[in-house]
Parts: sequence; structure tokens; C-alpha cells
Amino acid sequence: MNFELPKLDYANNALAPIMSEETLDLHYGKHHQTYITNLINFIKDTDMAKMSLDEIITHSSKDQSMMGIFNNASQHWNHNLFWKCMKPNGGGQIPPKLEKRIISDFGSVDQFKKDFKQAGIS
Repeated sequence: MNFELPKLDYANNALAPIMSEETLDLHYGKHHQTYITNLINFIKDTDMAKMSLDEIITHSSKDQSMMGIFNNASQHWNHNLFWKCMKPNGGGQIPPKLEKRIISDFGSVDQFKKDFKQAGIS
């Protein structure tokens, strides 16, 4: 299987000022690309070279000796989702069903934001 950077649905400067063009170029063009390059190198000449990304993640998650493969494959998957979750002028109101669940689980949206930031830091 051939893995490559996904085409973005927006220009590299479209997320500014939240994410600058320089930051996006670094994170997308270098950081994400490194996960792809590492993954390709890890699976080259193995049975996993014929697997889908989801299959590689599932397969490699079961074996501690494949943690390098798992990390790079799962980070490629994660970043593919990350780029799709952002859009110019994005944000806005939380969908009501999600907001209700956040409040149920965390007590408030503000508490969720605080806990989410802390989880990211730690």
C-alpha cells in the first residue's frame, strides 16, 4: 500500500491566526511526513506493506516489538483526521447532543476544556 500526505481542503494560510502558515507547513509538511516516511521504511519488504493503514494499526498494536510501526501508523491516521477536523473560520457552537454529554461527564464545558488541556500537557 502506498501512504502519502493527504491533500488539504484549504490553503496553508487559511487557518491563521489560529495556526500560522509556518506552523501548518512544519506540522503538515515535515512532522506528518516523517511519520509516513518512517512507516514506509518500517514495513518495506514485509507482509504489512500490502495492508491498509487500519490493518497495520490493528496488527502492530498486538506486538510490543512492533511499537515503532504502531506509533508511526497510528500517528499518520491521527494526523489524517486532524487535518479534516480543521477548517477556515471553524469552531462555533458545540452540537447540543455532544454538549449534553460533556456536561454529564465533566460537570461543565469549562471543566472539560481544563481537563482536556491538562491531558494534553501531561
